[in-house]
Amino acid sequence: MTCATCCSGDGPSVFLSNDNKSIYKSSVCNPHGSFPQMIVIPFFKHASQIVPNCHFYPKYKTVLALFVFYHNWVENFGDEGFIARKTLENVMIKWDINKKTSSKGYDIKGNRIKNHKIIGRVESDTIIWVWKGYDNKISESALMHELVHLTLRAKYGKHGDPDHEGHKYRGWEPKHTWMITQAKQMLRSLGL
Repeated sequence: MTCATCCSGDGPSVFLSNDNKSIYKSSVCNPHGSFPQMIVIPFFKHASQIVPNCHFYPKYKTVLALFVFYHNWVENFGDEGFIARKTLENVMIKWDINKKTSSKGYDIKGNRIKNHKIIGRVESDTIIWVWKGYDNKISESALMHELVHLTLRAKYGKHGDPDHEGHKYRGWEPKHTWMITQAKQMLRSLGL
């Protein structure tokens, strides 16, 4: 495999380490175990996902989605200080089969909304909650959207720009929204 976005020793190829090979092999979903289960995501040092069952998402699909996100992020914004890479190396994705209701929030243009259904949320500096998406497709989930929030949180501080393209918080630009669309199209082309 060659470098997708750059060819220095510090580029995306650093994800392709086998340092945790034994952990990656043994961390698989057990259909006979109790749920939810935590599964280690390969190639991202401390990344993991919590799944409610073994039907979504196999770790190879999640790792491909993370590579797609990182590729698109670097292509559009670069990765000075490797903030995006470090974010992905430590992310925990909590997949859910149900949507949630939020008492307050913002739409993509920064308008306040109350008591609305949500399909994703940043829960901490490293944890995101994501609804499974339509037809159990990662491309139809909010994963890319929440990874943008998480990366902006790592870059700008604790807020992660909850008002998106609004003007109250700093960080989210229309280019982020466009990047999410591009990343989701790439996931669709991979059948994810």
